[in-house]
Amino acid sequence: MSEITTGLADGRDTDSVLGMVTAACTRLLAASATGVLLADPRGGIRVVSASDERARFVELMQAQSDEGPCVECIRDGTAVSSADLTDESNRWPLFAPAAVRAGYRSVQAVPMRLDGRVVGGLNVLYTRPGAWVAWQDRLGRVLADLAVLGLSQEGDVRRVDRLAERTLTALNDRVQLAHAIGMVAGARAIDTEHARTAILAHARLHDRPVRDIARAVTDGSLDPATLALPAPDHQADH
Repeated sequence: MSEITTGLADGRDTDSVLGMVTAACTRLLAASATGVLLADPRGGIRVVSASDERARFVELMQAQSDEGPCVECIRDGTAVSSADLTDESNRWPLFAPAAVRAGYRSVQAVPMRLDGRVVGGLNVLYTRPGAWVAWQDRLGRVLADLAVLGLSQEGDVRRVDRLAERTLTALNDRVQLAHAIGMVAGARAIDTEHARTAILAHARLHDRPVRDIARAVTDGSLDPATLALPAPDHQADH
């Protein structure tokens, strides 16, 4: 995978990086073919990369018939698999027979997420029946993440740095909220769940982001004693 990360660091174009990802999937996951499908903003699915023409045909079949593992994967946001496509004619009446005729017997589809939203799917095809084992499942998710980074390339100005910055910001917000919850719980002698509820309620009351309230508590500009606590009957529910 070093070739992929090097390509990302060098600012390679999207097609080049996705080509590296599909090649790596085929090699590292012992797959017969790999493809990448993206969710179209208008509601459709489109093929953006495939390891070979046979795989591209199968991916196009999914996109055009609006059915198949990657279509389900993108819409539901979960990994989808079939250990034997010959058993899937009822599930995917158009895709499954076409894939079998093309020589494929099993498939794994992994969602690709950007900023918490499913933007596409990584489709991994095999010419023999079978299911992934744990290490393949983990590696598939890593490769799907790399495919997302490949899609994030913007020529000379890459979004990768901004993606990393947003990730770190979100992590910092969660850490700061946890710190604020602990401070409120300690100052008001309540449990952490009620402290969290008090912070969220204060944010809603004053129409401010939760992270701003958490920051104010932790930097001392907001006294935990001023936060309204949940009503007794609400506390009892928890």
